[in-house]
Amino acid sequence: MRTQIPRLELLCPLRRWWAFALLLFIALALSACAAGPKLVDHAFGFNAPIDSANFEVLAYRYGDGEGVGRSSDTAIRQFGLSKQGENINGPMPLGDALYVKWRDKTTGHKYEDTVDLRPLLPRDMTHQRIHFVVDGPQLYVYLIDPVPRPKDWPVVGPKKYQNEKVRQLYPL
Repeated sequence: MRTQIPRLELLCPLRRWWAFALLLFIALALSACAAGPKLVDHAFGFNAPIDSANFEVLAYRYGDGEGVGRSSDTAIRQFGLSKQGENINGPMPLGDALYVKWRDKTTGHKYEDTVDLRPLLPRDMTHQRIHFVVDGPQLYVYLIDPVPRPKDWPVVGPKKYQNEKVRQLYPL
């Protein structure tokens, strides 16, 4: 005589496998959503009144413009003003581009430039600073390493950082 195995007992291991697979899929999907861009402890900034006295920064965007380091065109249109300095420090997404629009206060001529930072930045940006200066039609982008400048290291960049190791990223 043949014994029949209830169907429920056959399905139990299969149900457990599907439940495990479903939970694994949900966990992976949630972790992918929460991952977001990698945060790097670094700094971004500029100081137009000190470094670019004859120019007004009209707009800027560091990175994708969704996070830190951006100006608002709406604020410029509404109030006729824009930020003339920025100093952001701490963990933030590493920007892959820098966009700046500026105006010569004497002539009224407007300039703009976008720099692709990806090939210019070192692999490890921890504790580094990206700083820009405008002068005439030229945008200058500097990488500032907060260590004392070696005696044989050239003096470049903003006066405030003359005693630190500064490298000009753009233009090359």
